[in-house]
Amino acid sequence: MSAVQFSTKRMKYDTANSDIVKLFDGFRDELDRRNDKFERIVKVSRDITIQSKRVIFNLHRKPAGCQAGERELESILEDATEKLTALRVHFKKISKELEGEDTHRFHRAFTNGVQEFIEALSFLYLLQNNCIISPSQVEKHLNGCPLLMSDYIAGLADLTGEIMRMCICFAGKNCHSEAIRLRDLLFEINTGIRLCNVSGRGMSQKEEVMLQSLIKCEASNYKLVIRQLEKESMCRDKGL
Repeated sequence: MSAVQFSTKRMKYDTANSDIVKLFDGFRDELDRRNDKFERIVKVSRDITIQSKRVIFNLHRKPAGCQAGERELESILEDATEKLTALRVHFKKISKELEGEDTHRFHRAFTNGVQEFIEALSFLYLLQNNCIISPSQVEKHLNGCPLLMSDYIAGLADLTGEIMRMCICFAGKNCHSEAIRLRDLLFEINTGIRLCNVSGRGMSQKEEVMLQSLIKCEASNYKLVIRQLEKESMCRDKGL
């Protein structure tokens, strides 16, 4: 092979190799862009999670009992509403990051924040309206951030833990009607979620926690009924 032929082949090889390098450089840049976007969304989601947990904690400070203080309750609910409304800015950031992107590709980055927010929002809505918030109502608070049905159901599954705590608290204060109402609500949520048969990361564990919460509510109501029966029996024995 002459020097000219060797040089020509080398040039063709270098050109082809250069095209491949450029192609992989493009892949690298695209992966870096997606990873950076993923991390930005994770940071925003983490802020949403932290603030939502604070709201849930504050909502548990509401007066518990059959004669709860209305003024203190209204103050706590207003404060929770303001804090959750302020999170619209964070959801807008996620919405902008997802423009032109495949939502499912970045779902893992924001799902925890959305679920925690739904738990806090549904808890607030329950205290205000004595019913469960709908997916369409949740979407109004997400400011363009996509709502997957799996996130909505997971958020409601987490809500059952807060309902269980309220139920036990009412039972401990001898508020039988409220304790029974919350027990029935917990049963309905538990049944509905299981009928949906949603699969996803952590759902089987959430369903197990829901069942344990329901069992705890049943036990607390059972003890309350037993106490009431014992009290009535003692009153009859004393002729009261």
